[in-house]
Amino acid sequence: MVAQWMLASSADTAATIARIAPAVLALLGDGVPRSRRAIVAALADRHPKDEVARTPMRLAVTDRLAEAGGKYTLAGTGEAGRG
Repeated sequence: MVAQWMLASSADTAATIARIAPAVLALLGDGVPRSRRAIVAALADRHPKDEVARTPMRLAVTDRLAEAGGKYTLAGTGEAGRG
């Protein structure tokens, strides 16, 4: 069985990120570093878990988030991995 996310086109992926990124960025706007698991838990009531789980990785690749020690922060805050 092929996972549904593997069938997503680039346009589908971009639309997913565009839809979920504002919520992830707002969550991290308080400066508190969070793990992907914590981000998913915080947003699971509003967005599909699998889509939320992929969004921080995509935002890190595009330098909108920083990841260190398994935790994400807004890029440029210098606090990834603390706390």
